Amino acid sequence: MLINRAELRLALAAGLCNGFATMSGLAYGFYSPLAVVSVGTGSYGGAIELGRQRLLGTVLGSILLLVGYWGLRDLPMPIAIAITLAALRLLGGWLKLLVGYKVGGLIVVMGWLSHSTNLGTWIPLRFFWTAFGVLVGLLSLRLFWPARSFDTVLKQYGDLFRDLRLTYQDLAQRLVQDSAAGPELADYRRLRARLISLRGLRPSLTLELGEGASRHPSVQLVQCLDDACSRLILMVGGMVRRAPTLNDSALIEQLHAGEAALLRALSTRLEQWEVQLAARRRSLPSPPSAALALPQAWLDLNRELADPSLNRIPLERLERIAARLLLCRQAEQAMQDAERTWGALLPR
Repeated sequence: MLINRAELRLALAAGLCNGFATMSGLAYGFYSPLAVVSVGTGSYGGAIELGRQRLLGTVLGSILLLVGYWGLRDLPMPIAIAITLAALRLLGGWLKLLVGYKVGGLIVVMGWLSHSTNLGTWIPLRFFWTAFGVLVGLLSLRLFWPARSFDTVLKQYGDLFRDLRLTYQDLAQRLVQDSAAGPELADYRRLRARLISLRGLRPSLTLELGEGASRHPSVQLVQCLDDACSRLILMVGGMVRRAPTLNDSALIEQLHAGEAALLRALSTRLEQWEVQLAARRRSLPSPPSAALALPQAWLDLNRELADPSLNRIPLERLERIAARLLLCRQAEQAMQDAERTWGALLPR
């Protein structure tokens, strides 16, 4: 699609703001659609934080502009502006403004250079139009095709589950085909980087849910999925580092067949997770209804590990096999733990 819903929502909100500003007859109305564009490009939770920072930056910049303009009049203008901007940067850092201090800097520079003769009208009108634009931007994210942080986070986790599923399938295929081709360490690092990037979306979800967000089922579900992903991705890194050797004995191939069967079962389960998240409609998504069915080849490994002929295998090879089996068991446990926690979050 050339135009998606988010772009159409942004254009509609900015257009409404611009039309209202034009009809109102008040000066500097163009700051209103600019504020809409600055906060209306993400989710509702992210827009709250961007709007807060923009308003705080506007207030801080306006105060420092007035103090600096009247208090540093005896200094050369470049030095006075530099001192004011330095104070803004220090105060912005103290207030943890990541975006707001830039807005405040623009107010200081523009007010000093372009609006020094009418600061009494320019500052109030700019703040009014900025606040109005932020409000319209937030309302548009709530009313027109709502963009909620929880929906965004769940979609991203669904995409990560898809990548994990394909990686598990590659690991299983590598074991069955006795091939050196398969996931590389770069694939593990890519999955890990995606998970870290996903964690960056959680503050916007917390802001959107407000006070007591840490106890909200949505946040607890996201934490549950995050814990599961972390353990499942860690398993990928361990399996890649301990890749099976070629031309193994028949007994070792049986052990690898059990691993491959479990990996395929986990891959199928991840696909079910992906479907459950995609099928969500307003309420919390439900975990798969049936318990995770472990393949018989995996369950039979206990008998095969008791085979006395394993003693003839070199110790280094046995350590590699033991580490792989432990990683597989940890991944199985991670998935079962996540589904128990997931199910407990649903309303009774």
